[in-house]
Amino acid sequence: MKSKIQSSSHIIRWLQILLLLASVFALFAACARFTSTSTTGYEVWAIDQADADQGGARLYIYKKSQLEAKPYTATPEVIDLNAAANGVGDGPGLRPHLIDFNANYDYAVVAYVASGHVQFLRASDRKVIASIDVGEQAHGAILSPDDSLVLVANQNGKRLARIKADFARGVFTYDKADDLDLKALEDAAHPDNAPVCAMVFTPDGKKAYITVRGGGLYVVDALATPMKVLKSFTKDEVAPAGCSGVAAGKKVYINSGTVTSSHLYVLDSDTDTLKKSLDLSENGKDGHGMALVGSGRYLWMANRASHSITVIDTQTDTPVGVIEGFGNAPDIMEASPKGDVVFLTLRGPNNLTGCCAGAGETPGMVALRIKDNGASGTKLTFLPIGDQTPETPADPHGLAVRRIRGQ
Repeated sequence: MKSKIQSSSHIIRWLQILLLLASVFALFAACARFTSTSTTGYEVWAIDQADADQGGARLYIYKKSQLEAKPYTATPEVIDLNAAANGVGDGPGLRPHLIDFNANYDYAVVAYVASGHVQFLRASDRKVIASIDVGEQAHGAILSPDDSLVLVANQNGKRLARIKADFARGVFTYDKADDLDLKALEDAAHPDNAPVCAMVFTPDGKKAYITVRGGGLYVVDALATPMKVLKSFTKDEVAPAGCSGVAAGKKVYINSGTVTSSHLYVLDSDTDTLKKSLDLSENGKDGHGMALVGSGRYLWMANRASHSITVIDTQTDTPVGVIEGFGNAPDIMEASPKGDVVFLTLRGPNNLTGCCAGAGETPGMVALRIKDNGASGTKLTFLPIGDQTPETPADPHGLAVRRIRGQ
């Protein structure tokens, strides 16, 4: 009996040691992650989608050192996207709209809203290395988590396009036969299946969520050939004009917005069930870009027509505050790698997509200090993009933060 007791005590002591080692390792890993994030350099890439002959089709790149050392006088590097795409693949596009980075942040993908162009830029030298025209309109383009493919919202073509990507070899291929024909799925519950920019992959990359202009939502297996719909929601379940999507653990947040409304939808990414539907119109109108802040504790949603940001508590999925006083017509946003600042584009007074008509005043980018772990925020600085006169055609829209390790 004594031998058995000693053996049990020995096992318990070893389990205690293993638990202690596991705790130490977890703490070390957490510290390592914090150090890596806090010392990560970055650039903020913002795009003016105005027409090229009016000074648009330009990419503005701000470095971390500029933004932190002299935020009010930062002079960006400016890339003429039309010139950069001349002679490359399908050439220049019309009105660069949204931007995304691959997992290593060494390539950017830019979608053009007035043409079907999707371009791949090498971040190190700002060179366009591929330009692919997928059809009528590339309203948005997103990369799968493993960077193996790019989904493109061909809005006016009412098709979901897919580009296969091999970043190691710099090879990108598109076959129209791989498209998902969303127009063929139109019915009374899905009256206008033009895909909008709300496309988001689940973290495992197995599914993508696609909003459509007339209302509704499609859950798509983007890896299958041909791509196939796994589940759909009607216009009565998901309102028209879906815009942004964010994956957070087992949740997927999708929003929609018009000049008179804003809605937010919370889905379970395991079961694809709609867990919650929030009418946030009283908090702000024309819900658009979103970003997770405070290590995912809060979700910020820009309201273009109300010139505000609605703050959502992601533990309860309820609105807990509104941020105002930073400028008009906020659009696309993303947090810095350290998680202390959110960068946000502000539309121009003559914006090209007809949103919040006349609401934009100062086209550019605003930086907001994240406070209270994301529950609130305050304006740090504003950086103008383009001419600031009332007649300006400048129209900043797409924005993304490029992380640079070791800086």
